[in-house]
Amino acid sequence: MNLLAVFAHPDDEIGAAGTLALHARKGDRVMLVWMTRGELASQFGDAPPEEVARVREGHGAHVAGLIGAEPRFLPFRDTLLTGGREEALALARLMAEFRPDAVITWDPLDVHPDHRATHQAVLSALKLCRIPKLVGEAHRKPVRLYHYPRRELLRPWVYVNVAETQEVAEKVFAFYREFYGWAFSLEDFRARRRLLGQEAGVPFAEAFQTEAPPAWPGLP
Repeated sequence: MNLLAVFAHPDDEIGAAGTLALHARKGDRVMLVWMTRGELASQFGDAPPEEVARVREGHGAHVAGLIGAEPRFLPFRDTLLTGGREEALALARLMAEFRPDAVITWDPLDVHPDHRATHQAVLSALKLCRIPKLVGEAHRKPVRLYHYPRRELLRPWVYVNVAETQEVAEKVFAFYREFYGWAFSLEDFRARRRLLGQEAGVPFAEAFQTEAPPAWPGLP
């Protein structure tokens, strides 16, 4: 399958790193897309946005390498995402090129406006990528949409057993934590993923929500 992950800024992908690495390890094609370069990150102090963008683009390339994904940055500005037509059309053209079977993105309710806008742009792109007059060769196959979970959203949860790629997710987290000096520890990160694993009956899990989960041939 072709799996596309779309986020607003480098480091947003941490919650899906194990899943993306799992698919890459299985031989699936994985593309990791960021709408911006996160050039307004406060951790960089007074550094010019152009310099921050260069550093964070390097972060994205490094993390994509750890995961086994193809990195791609779209040319939009940090904190200026709207979820509007220009952003959706850029994503739609990328979808027509990449032809994803599934997309992972942000949830629609996150406190960061760029995160919410990314979700909206993805929703619109999934429609626009089906229109040849907009994207050339249209991508009309069904695409399953997954997003980060929120307890207040009454949508089905999908758990992914990432025990096999937990070490990759930890490398991604540790890379960002060391650079940014986050207080959230590696053990905190493991504990969160163990808790999701307990809910699913596996050692470590990542969780997503979807409007319509895939049909199973029978009970597992």
